[in-house]
Amino acid sequence: MLPLFLLLVVSDGYASEVSAVQPLILTVSSLSRDTVSSVVPVDREVQIHVSEEFDRIALYDSNPQGQNREPIYVVGAEHDFIETNVSLGNPDFPQGWALNSQSDVAGVHVPGEHCLPVWVAGFRNKEIVYTDCLKIHPTWMQDSKLFIGNLDVRSLFIPGTHNSGCYKRGEKLSLRDTIGRYILTQDQSVWNQLVYGIRYLDFRIGYYPTKENSSITDDHESRFWINHDLIKVRPFAPVLGQIKKFLERTTNEVVIMDLHRFPIGFNMREERHAAFVSFLERELKDLAIPFTSSQLTLDKIWTTPGRLIISYGENSIAQTKDWLWPPIKQLWGNKATMEELEDFMSKIVSNDSLQNPDKGLWAAMAQLTPGPLELLFNPKGSLREMAHKVNPNLMRWCQRSHWWRKLRIVPTDFFLETDIVNLAINANVLKSHQDTRYDTD
Repeated sequence: MLPLFLLLVVSDGYASEVSAVQPLILTVSSLSRDTVSSVVPVDREVQIHVSEEFDRIALYDSNPQGQNREPIYVVGAEHDFIETNVSLGNPDFPQGWALNSQSDVAGVHVPGEHCLPVWVAGFRNKEIVYTDCLKIHPTWMQDSKLFIGNLDVRSLFIPGTHNSGCYKRGEKLSLRDTIGRYILTQDQSVWNQLVYGIRYLDFRIGYYPTKENSSITDDHESRFWINHDLIKVRPFAPVLGQIKKFLERTTNEVVIMDLHRFPIGFNMREERHAAFVSFLERELKDLAIPFTSSQLTLDKIWTTPGRLIISYGENSIAQTKDWLWPPIKQLWGNKATMEELEDFMSKIVSNDSLQNPDKGLWAAMAQLTPGPLELLFNPKGSLREMAHKVNPNLMRWCQRSHWWRKLRIVPTDFFLETDIVNLAINANVLKSHQDTRYDTD
């Protein structure tokens, strides 16, 4: 269900910010830290963003309303941003949305947003006056169907992740993971990303031949890996399985899979591209949305069996199949400071030519870029640290009306440190109401 404040804003016809009335917002820190009591680093610690005055603020592990619950964290409300020591951990997703849920058998996957066991409450005069929770949004497109169906897929504000398959290897953050300071960009599996509400996935694919005289065919799944540039991270096939399972479990969610680059094993080897496309065709063609340069609204997509846009980073290959989309343009600033990044993002928003649907799909890459000196001489630097600088600012930037109206795909690192999914849900409803699909003002 859409927030009441959003319906009121829509009926009034315009809004300058999409989340200005949310007094408390919960996010999850990108940082990890060592502790004295454990050799395993702690990560995913909850953050609280405060935009109204309260006497105190508390965290709970369940809904505190109407029950005598003991808080798990209490703090005074004199700050507008609070970093707690309460870890989200790895909570089970409710209502049938766990990856290996038993409800697969029964087919029970309850649509709508659902709370995780982290709640925040704001107090005035010893009374709770506001509550909210960390949520999953597995069916936000379906939930907003009546509002956003008229939007062209090229005009949507789409929450995404950068290097979506570069996340930690196990349930807990390991020392091996922390050593890869400039490799990991996420802390959630691709399944989790989709259930939280991410709808754009960004991959770099490597091809790794097996030993000579092997009986494994060129298009066997074992040859294709997710890379972070030249670094081999994880097999692609299990991640593909998570995407397929999500699309099979939902009915109206549209996902964009950007096979953006092929840094290892594909250069000047068209036969390997052909093998990879053969693998994709075998696994995904039935779910793929055929490419069209014409207007393609969500309503139109929902009348077809397709739910997945597959963008292929080599245009000459994409043109050989009608179910492959051309490369998505990623707009990189390669900036080292927040001031430079904000200026770069502002120029993207001000570029009216990007609002033309004929430009196709494009993504504004909201990441700082480590330079050679950063890599060599800052032993404590990491992509986590960089995301920690960017993410709270990105939330604030995207709330500006001329930003959320004009941005399209916004991929983030450690996306739970932003409120990007809620921003996208609200922004798309407002876009639909204001009919800004082809806005160039």
